[in-house]
Amino acid sequence: MKDSTLFKIVNIEKKHNFSVNTMKVDQRHATSKLISGYIIDNFRDPRFEVTPAFVTAEMQKLHGLDIGYHKAWRAIQLASALIRETPEENYELLSSYLYMMRNKNPRTYTNINIDNNNRFVYLFYAYGSSISGWNHFSKDANNQIFPLTFGIAESKNNNSYEWYFSQLHNAIGSRENLFFLPDRHQAIAYGIAKVYPESHHGICIYHLEQNLKRRKVKSEVIKLFQSAARVYRRKEFDLYMSDIAKVDKKTYDYLMEEPPERRNEAEGTFYDVSCWIEEELKKKIDLAFTLNVFPVDSWCSRVEEEGITFLVDLNKRTCDCFQFQFDELPCIHAIAAIEKRNIKKSNFCSHWYLKESWLKTYERQIHPVGHTDSWIVPESVKSQIVKPPDFKVPPGRRQKKRHILTTE
Repeated sequence: MKDSTLFKIVNIEKKHNFSVNTMKVDQRHATSKLISGYIIDNFRDPRFEVTPAFVTAEMQKLHGLDIGYHKAWRAIQLASALIRETPEENYELLSSYLYMMRNKNPRTYTNINIDNNNRFVYLFYAYGSSISGWNHFSKDANNQIFPLTFGIAESKNNNSYEWYFSQLHNAIGSRENLFFLPDRHQAIAYGIAKVYPESHHGICIYHLEQNLKRRKVKSEVIKLFQSAARVYRRKEFDLYMSDIAKVDKKTYDYLMEEPPERRNEAEGTFYDVSCWIEEELKKKIDLAFTLNVFPVDSWCSRVEEEGITFLVDLNKRTCDCFQFQFDELPCIHAIAAIEKRNIKKSNFCSHWYLKESWLKTYERQIHPVGHTDSWIVPESVKSQIVKPPDFKVPPGRRQKKRHILTTE
Protein backbone atom coordinates (compact mmCIF):
# COMPACT_ATOMS: atom_id res chain seq x y z
CA MET A 1 0.00 0.00 0.00
CA LYS A 2 1.25 3.46 -0.90
CA ASP A 3 3.28 5.26 1.74
CA SER A 4 2.95 2.26 4.10
CA THR A 5 4.81 -0.88 5.12
CA LEU A 6 1.58 -2.85 4.71
CA PHE A 7 0.67 -4.74 1.55
CA LYS A 8 -2.45 -6.39 0.18
CA ILE A 9 -2.64 -9.70 -1.73
CA VAL A 10 -4.71 -9.14 -4.84
CA ASN A 11 -4.36 -12.59 -6.46
CA ILE A 12 -2.89 -15.91 -5.32
CA GLU A 13 -1.99 -18.93 -7.44
CA LYS A 14 -2.15 -22.04 -5.23
CA LYS A 15 -0.72 -24.46 -7.77
CA HIS A 16 3.04 -25.08 -7.39
CA ASN A 17 4.97 -25.62 -10.59
CA PHE A 18 8.28 -26.37 -8.89
CA SER A 19 9.71 -29.01 -6.55
CA VAL A 20 10.72 -28.09 -3.03
CA ASN A 21 13.98 -29.87 -3.79
CA THR A 22 14.82 -27.08 -6.27
CA MET A 23 17.46 -25.07 -4.46
CA LYS A 24 17.45 -21.32 -5.08
CA VAL A 25 18.60 -18.59 -2.75
CA ASP A 26 15.33 -16.67 -2.97
CA GLN A 27 13.07 -19.65 -2.17
CA ARG A 28 11.99 -21.19 1.12
CA HIS A 29 12.06 -24.99 1.27
CA ALA A 30 10.08 -27.69 3.07
CA THR A 31 12.89 -29.15 5.15
CA SER A 32 12.86 -32.69 6.50
CA LYS A 33 12.34 -31.21 9.97
CA LEU A 34 9.24 -29.34 8.80
CA ILE A 35 7.86 -32.41 7.02
CA SER A 36 8.38 -34.55 10.15
CA GLY A 37 5.91 -32.31 11.97
CA TYR A 38 3.25 -33.03 9.34
CA ILE A 39 3.66 -36.83 9.48
CA ILE A 40 4.15 -37.37 13.22
CA ASP A 41 0.44 -38.12 13.79
CA ASN A 42 0.64 -40.89 11.18
CA PHE A 43 3.25 -42.62 13.35
CA ARG A 44 0.80 -42.75 16.23
CA ASP A 45 -1.93 -44.25 14.05
CA PRO A 46 -1.53 -48.05 13.60
CA ARG A 47 -3.53 -47.90 10.37
CA PHE A 48 -0.61 -46.25 8.55
CA GLU A 49 2.69 -47.75 7.51
CA VAL A 50 4.87 -44.68 7.23
CA THR A 51 7.34 -45.24 4.39
CA PRO A 52 9.16 -42.73 2.16
CA ALA A 53 6.64 -43.48 -0.61
CA PHE A 54 3.77 -42.76 1.81
CA VAL A 55 5.35 -39.44 2.88
CA THR A 56 5.98 -38.24 -0.67
CA ALA A 57 2.39 -39.11 -1.66
CA GLU A 58 0.92 -37.37 1.41
CA MET A 59 2.94 -34.17 0.88
CA GLN A 60 1.86 -34.07 -2.76
CA LYS A 61 -1.79 -34.75 -1.97
CA LEU A 62 -2.17 -32.41 1.02
CA HIS A 63 0.27 -29.63 0.18
CA GLY A 64 1.05 -29.97 -3.51
CA LEU A 65 4.74 -30.43 -2.76
CA ASP A 66 7.11 -32.75 -4.59
CA ILE A 67 9.84 -34.07 -2.31
CA GLY A 68 12.53 -36.63 -2.95
CA TYR A 69 12.97 -40.07 -1.44
CA HIS A 70 15.92 -39.13 0.77
CA LYS A 71 14.18 -36.07 2.20
CA ALA A 72 11.13 -38.21 3.03
CA TRP A 73 13.39 -40.82 4.67
CA ARG A 74 15.13 -38.16 6.81
CA ALA A 75 11.72 -36.78 7.83
CA ILE A 76 10.68 -40.27 8.96
CA GLN A 77 13.82 -40.61 11.09
CA LEU A 78 13.18 -37.23 12.73
CA ALA A 79 9.51 -37.98 13.41
CA SER A 80 10.45 -41.37 14.85
CA ALA A 81 13.02 -39.74 17.17
CA LEU A 82 10.42 -37.22 18.38
CA ILE A 83 8.10 -40.05 19.46
CA ARG A 84 10.50 -42.82 20.43
CA GLU A 85 13.60 -40.73 21.18
CA THR A 86 17.04 -41.52 19.76
CA PRO A 87 18.75 -44.94 19.98
CA GLU A 88 21.32 -43.46 22.37
CA GLU A 89 18.59 -42.25 24.76
CA ASN A 90 16.73 -45.56 24.62
CA TYR A 91 19.80 -47.72 25.22
CA GLU A 92 20.66 -45.59 28.26
CA LEU A 93 17.27 -46.58 29.72
CA LEU A 94 17.70 -50.30 29.00
CA SER A 95 19.13 -51.28 32.41
CA SER A 96 16.41 -49.31 34.21
CA TYR A 97 13.72 -50.82 31.99
CA LEU A 98 14.84 -54.38 32.78
CA TYR A 99 15.02 -53.51 36.48
CA MET A 100 11.40 -52.32 36.39
CA MET A 101 10.41 -55.43 34.40
CA ARG A 102 11.82 -57.62 37.19
CA ASN A 103 10.29 -55.38 39.86
CA LYS A 104 6.78 -55.55 38.38
CA ASN A 105 7.00 -59.23 37.43
CA PRO A 106 8.49 -61.46 40.16
CA ARG A 107 10.79 -64.33 39.07
CA THR A 108 11.51 -62.60 35.75
CA TYR A 109 14.99 -63.35 34.41
CA THR A 110 16.95 -60.78 32.34
CA ASN A 111 20.51 -60.36 31.18
CA ILE A 112 22.45 -57.96 28.95
CA ASN A 113 25.78 -58.65 27.32
CA ILE A 114 27.94 -55.60 26.50
CA ASP A 115 31.44 -55.23 25.05
CA ASN A 116 34.46 -53.47 26.57
CA ASN A 117 33.12 -50.11 25.38
CA ASN A 118 29.71 -50.65 27.03
CA ARG A 119 28.11 -51.20 23.65
CA PHE A 120 25.11 -53.52 23.38
CA VAL A 121 25.79 -57.06 22.13
CA TYR A 122 23.01 -59.42 23.33
CA LEU A 123 19.80 -59.24 25.37
CA PHE A 124 17.75 -62.03 26.94
CA TYR A 125 14.61 -61.95 29.05
CA ALA A 126 11.91 -64.34 30.27
CA TYR A 127 8.88 -63.14 32.21
CA GLY A 128 8.22 -64.84 35.54
CA SER A 129 4.71 -65.73 34.40
CA SER A 130 6.14 -67.55 31.37
CA ILE A 131 8.69 -69.43 33.48
CA SER A 132 5.91 -70.46 35.87
CA GLY A 133 3.70 -71.55 32.96
CA TRP A 134 6.53 -73.61 31.49
CA ASN A 135 6.46 -75.81 34.58
CA HIS A 136 2.88 -76.87 33.78
CA PHE A 137 3.13 -77.90 30.13
CA SER A 138 5.23 -79.59 27.49
CA LYS A 139 2.99 -78.51 24.62
CA ASP A 140 0.30 -75.84 24.80
CA ALA A 141 -2.90 -77.73 25.62
CA ASN A 142 -4.84 -75.68 23.08
CA ASN A 143 -2.23 -76.11 20.31
CA GLN A 144 -1.06 -72.49 20.49
CA ILE A 145 2.43 -70.99 20.61
CA PHE A 146 3.42 -70.23 24.21
CA PRO A 147 5.70 -67.17 24.60
CA LEU A 148 8.54 -68.36 26.81
CA THR A 149 11.73 -66.35 26.26
CA PHE A 150 13.03 -63.55 24.03
CA GLY A 151 16.54 -63.01 22.72
CA ILE A 152 18.08 -60.16 20.70
CA ALA A 153 21.45 -60.35 18.94
CA GLU A 154 23.28 -58.64 16.11
CA SER A 155 23.20 -61.74 13.90
CA LYS A 156 22.69 -65.50 13.80
CA ASN A 157 26.07 -67.03 14.58
CA ASN A 158 27.61 -69.64 16.87
CA ASN A 159 28.50 -67.16 19.63
CA SER A 160 25.08 -65.51 19.76
CA TYR A 161 23.19 -68.83 19.87
CA GLU A 162 25.51 -70.37 22.45
CA TRP A 163 24.94 -67.28 24.65
CA TYR A 164 21.17 -67.43 24.09
CA PHE A 165 20.88 -71.12 25.01
CA SER A 166 23.08 -70.63 28.09
CA GLN A 167 20.68 -67.89 29.26
CA LEU A 168 17.73 -70.13 28.44
CA HIS A 169 19.28 -72.81 30.65
CA ASN A 170 19.75 -70.26 33.46
CA ALA A 171 16.10 -69.17 33.17
CA ILE A 172 14.21 -72.46 32.83
CA GLY A 173 16.79 -75.19 33.36
CA SER A 174 16.28 -78.48 31.54
CA ARG A 175 13.90 -81.42 31.68
CA GLU A 176 13.70 -85.00 30.50
CA ASN A 177 12.92 -85.51 26.80
CA LEU A 178 13.36 -81.83 25.97
CA PHE A 179 12.86 -81.29 22.23
CA PHE A 180 13.95 -78.30 20.11
CA LEU A 181 12.25 -77.71 16.73
CA PRO A 182 13.95 -74.77 14.97
CA ASP A 183 14.80 -74.23 11.31
CA ARG A 184 17.95 -75.79 9.85
CA HIS A 185 20.34 -72.96 10.74
CA GLN A 186 23.68 -74.53 11.68
CA ALA A 187 24.34 -72.00 14.45
CA ILE A 188 21.18 -73.13 16.27
CA ALA A 189 22.31 -76.75 16.11
CA TYR A 190 25.70 -75.65 17.46
CA GLY A 191 24.16 -73.77 20.40
CA ILE A 192 21.84 -76.66 21.33
CA ALA A 193 24.70 -79.18 21.19
CA LYS A 194 26.88 -77.00 23.43
CA VAL A 195 24.31 -76.15 26.12
CA TYR A 196 21.67 -78.90 25.86
CA PRO A 197 23.64 -81.98 24.72
CA GLU A 198 21.12 -84.31 26.39
CA SER A 199 18.13 -82.83 24.51
CA HIS A 200 16.59 -83.89 21.19
CA HIS A 201 16.98 -81.64 18.15
CA GLY A 202 14.31 -81.83 15.46
CA ILE A 203 13.44 -79.82 12.37
CA CYS A 204 10.35 -77.61 12.16
CA ILE A 205 8.08 -78.81 9.35
CA TYR A 206 6.80 -75.30 8.68
CA HIS A 207 10.28 -73.84 8.09
CA LEU A 208 11.34 -76.84 6.04
CA GLU A 209 8.27 -76.46 3.83
CA GLN A 210 8.98 -72.73 3.38
CA ASN A 211 12.53 -73.62 2.34
CA LEU A 212 11.13 -75.96 -0.33
CA LYS A 213 8.84 -73.22 -1.67
CA ARG A 214 11.74 -70.76 -1.87
CA ARG A 215 13.69 -73.38 -3.81
CA LYS A 216 10.82 -73.39 -6.35
CA VAL A 217 10.06 -77.06 -5.73
CA LYS A 218 7.09 -78.51 -7.64
CA SER A 219 3.72 -78.42 -5.87
CA GLU A 220 3.46 -82.20 -6.36
CA VAL A 221 6.65 -82.68 -4.33
CA ILE A 222 5.48 -80.30 -1.59
CA LYS A 223 2.23 -82.28 -1.22
CA LEU A 224 4.21 -85.52 -0.94
CA PHE A 225 6.46 -83.88 1.65
CA GLN A 226 3.42 -82.75 3.68
CA SER A 227 2.08 -86.31 3.67
CA ALA A 228 5.45 -87.81 4.62
CA ALA A 229 5.89 -85.34 7.47
CA ARG A 230 2.59 -86.24 9.08
CA VAL A 231 2.60 -90.03 9.05
CA TYR A 232 3.47 -92.01 12.19
CA ARG A 233 4.89 -95.23 10.79
CA ARG A 234 8.33 -95.52 9.18
CA LYS A 235 6.96 -97.77 6.42
CA GLU A 236 4.50 -95.08 5.26
CA PHE A 237 7.19 -92.42 5.51
CA ASP A 238 9.56 -94.43 3.31
CA LEU A 239 6.82 -94.88 0.68
CA TYR A 240 6.20 -91.13 0.41
CA MET A 241 9.93 -90.38 0.32
CA SER A 242 10.45 -92.91 -2.49
CA ASP A 243 7.71 -91.11 -4.43
CA ILE A 244 9.57 -87.81 -3.89
CA ALA A 245 12.80 -89.40 -5.13
CA LYS A 246 11.08 -90.52 -8.34
CA VAL A 247 9.77 -86.99 -9.05
CA ASP A 248 12.66 -84.86 -7.79
CA LYS A 249 15.90 -86.61 -6.73
CA LYS A 250 17.62 -83.32 -5.82
CA THR A 251 14.88 -82.39 -3.35
CA TYR A 252 14.90 -85.93 -1.94
CA ASP A 253 18.65 -85.66 -1.24
CA TYR A 254 18.10 -82.25 0.38
CA LEU A 255 15.38 -83.61 2.70
CA MET A 256 17.39 -86.70 3.63
CA GLU A 257 20.37 -84.63 4.76
CA GLU A 258 18.67 -84.88 8.17
CA PRO A 259 17.64 -88.30 9.54
CA PRO A 260 13.86 -89.01 9.61
CA GLU A 261 13.94 -89.03 13.42
CA ARG A 262 14.49 -85.25 13.35
CA ARG A 263 11.16 -84.63 11.64
CA ASN A 264 8.44 -83.05 13.76
CA GLU A 265 5.69 -80.50 13.52
CA ALA A 266 5.87 -77.03 15.03
CA GLU A 267 2.73 -77.14 16.27
CA GLY A 268 -18.71 -86.24 22.38
CA THR A 269 -17.89 -83.26 24.76
CA PHE A 270 -14.90 -83.93 27.07
CA TYR A 271 -14.92 -81.00 29.49
CA ASP A 272 -11.76 -82.20 31.25
CA VAL A 273 -9.56 -81.30 28.27
CA SER A 274 -8.80 -78.11 26.34
CA CYS A 275 -11.01 -76.83 23.51
CA TRP A 276 -8.57 -77.94 20.81
CA ILE A 277 -8.25 -81.46 22.20
CA GLU A 278 -12.03 -81.68 22.54
CA GLU A 279 -12.42 -80.86 18.83
CA GLU A 280 -9.66 -83.29 17.85
CA LEU A 281 -11.36 -86.14 19.71
CA LYS A 282 -14.74 -85.27 18.22
CA LYS A 283 -13.30 -85.52 14.69
CA LYS A 284 -12.16 -89.09 15.36
CA ILE A 285 -15.34 -90.47 16.92
CA ASP A 286 -17.40 -90.93 13.73
CA LEU A 287 -14.57 -92.80 12.01
CA ALA A 288 -13.89 -94.86 15.14
CA PHE A 289 -17.48 -96.17 15.10
CA THR A 290 -16.88 -97.71 11.64
CA LEU A 291 -14.02 -99.91 12.93
CA ASN A 292 -14.33 -103.48 14.15
CA VAL A 293 -13.09 -104.06 17.71
CA PHE A 294 -12.16 -107.48 19.16
CA PRO A 295 -11.19 -107.38 22.86
CA VAL A 296 -8.15 -109.53 23.73
CA ASP A 297 -8.19 -108.96 27.49
CA SER A 298 -9.27 -106.21 29.92
CA TRP A 299 -6.88 -103.67 28.33
CA CYS A 300 -5.87 -104.92 24.89
CA SER A 301 -7.96 -105.00 21.71
CA ARG A 302 -7.52 -105.86 18.04
CA VAL A 303 -8.98 -103.09 15.87
CA GLU A 304 -9.52 -103.61 12.14
CA GLU A 305 -9.36 -100.73 9.64
CA GLU A 306 -9.63 -101.42 5.90
CA GLY A 307 -8.32 -104.95 6.30
CA ILE A 308 -5.37 -103.96 8.52
CA THR A 309 -5.30 -105.06 12.17
CA PHE A 310 -3.93 -102.71 14.85
CA LEU A 311 -3.21 -103.87 18.41
CA VAL A 312 -4.26 -101.27 21.02
CA ASP A 313 -3.05 -101.46 24.63
CA LEU A 314 -4.99 -98.95 26.73
CA ASN A 315 -2.92 -99.70 29.84
CA LYS A 316 0.37 -98.82 28.10
CA ARG A 317 -1.37 -96.23 25.87
CA THR A 318 0.08 -97.67 22.67
CA CYS A 319 -1.19 -98.59 19.21
CA ASP A 320 0.48 -100.19 16.21
CA CYS A 321 -0.20 -96.99 14.24
CA PHE A 322 2.14 -95.16 16.72
CA GLN A 323 -0.11 -92.09 16.84
CA PHE A 324 -1.40 -92.91 20.35
CA GLN A 325 2.08 -92.96 21.94
CA PHE A 326 3.58 -90.14 19.87
CA ASP A 327 0.78 -87.58 20.33
CA GLU A 328 -0.15 -88.85 23.81
CA LEU A 329 -3.71 -88.56 22.56
CA PRO A 330 -6.06 -91.44 21.61
CA CYS A 331 -5.96 -92.35 17.92
CA ILE A 332 -9.09 -93.60 16.11
CA HIS A 333 -8.19 -97.20 16.98
CA ALA A 334 -7.79 -96.35 20.66
CA ILE A 335 -11.08 -94.43 20.65
CA ALA A 336 -12.82 -97.44 19.14
CA ALA A 337 -11.39 -99.64 21.91
CA ILE A 338 -12.33 -97.07 24.58
CA GLU A 339 -15.90 -96.82 23.25
CA LYS A 340 -16.21 -100.62 23.34
CA ARG A 341 -15.48 -100.51 27.08
CA ASN A 342 -17.49 -97.32 27.71
CA ILE A 343 -14.58 -95.58 29.45
CA LYS A 344 -13.98 -91.82 29.74
CA LYS A 345 -11.76 -90.75 26.82
CA SER A 346 -10.03 -87.91 28.66
CA ASN A 347 -8.49 -90.54 31.00
CA PHE A 348 -6.23 -91.55 28.10
CA CYS A 349 -5.04 -88.05 27.19
CA SER A 350 -1.71 -86.78 28.50
CA HIS A 351 -2.07 -84.60 31.59
CA TRP A 352 -0.46 -81.81 29.54
CA TYR A 353 -3.69 -81.62 27.53
CA LEU A 354 -6.02 -81.31 30.51
CA LYS A 355 -7.76 -78.03 31.25
CA GLU A 356 -6.18 -77.99 34.69
CA SER A 357 -2.68 -77.84 33.16
CA TRP A 358 -3.85 -75.35 30.53
CA LEU A 359 -5.22 -72.95 33.16
CA LYS A 360 -2.10 -73.23 35.32
CA THR A 361 0.05 -72.44 32.29
CA TYR A 362 -1.63 -69.05 31.83
CA GLU A 363 -2.72 -68.26 35.39
CA ARG A 364 -0.08 -65.56 36.03
CA GLN A 365 -0.22 -62.13 34.40
CA ILE A 366 2.40 -59.95 32.74
CA HIS A 367 2.44 -56.46 34.27
CA PRO A 368 3.58 -53.40 32.26
CA VAL A 369 6.42 -51.28 33.59
CA GLY A 370 4.52 -47.99 33.22
CA HIS A 371 5.83 -44.60 32.09
CA THR A 372 9.42 -43.66 32.83
CA ASP A 373 8.19 -40.78 35.04
CA SER A 374 6.77 -43.35 37.48
CA TRP A 375 9.91 -45.50 37.71
CA ILE A 376 11.78 -45.72 41.00
CA VAL A 377 15.20 -47.08 40.09
CA PRO A 378 18.31 -47.29 42.32
CA GLU A 379 21.24 -45.11 41.30
CA SER A 380 23.39 -48.23 41.00
CA VAL A 381 21.11 -49.38 38.16
CA LYS A 382 20.83 -45.97 36.51
CA SER A 383 24.61 -45.75 36.37
CA GLN A 384 24.78 -48.91 34.22
CA ILE A 385 24.95 -47.14 30.88
CA VAL A 386 24.46 -49.21 27.76
CA LYS A 387 25.43 -47.70 24.42
CA PRO A 388 23.89 -48.67 21.09
CA PRO A 389 25.87 -51.18 19.00
CA ASP A 390 28.48 -49.80 16.65
CA PHE A 391 26.45 -50.55 13.57
CA LYS A 392 25.90 -48.70 10.33
CA VAL A 393 22.66 -49.10 8.40
CA PRO A 394 23.57 -50.72 5.05
CA PRO A 395 22.38 -49.05 1.87
CA GLY A 396 19.16 -50.18 0.22
CA ARG A 397 15.84 -51.33 1.58
CA ARG A 398 15.64 -53.41 4.70
CA GLN A 399 15.14 -57.15 4.27
CA LYS A 400 11.68 -58.29 5.37
CA LYS A 401 11.92 -62.04 4.75
CA ARG A 402 14.13 -64.52 6.54
CA HIS A 403 17.40 -65.10 4.70
CA ILE A 404 17.86 -68.75 3.76
CA LEU A 405 21.47 -69.88 4.06
CA THR A 406 22.98 -72.35 1.61
CA THR A 407 23.40 -74.80 4.53
CA GLU A 408 19.61 -74.88 5.00
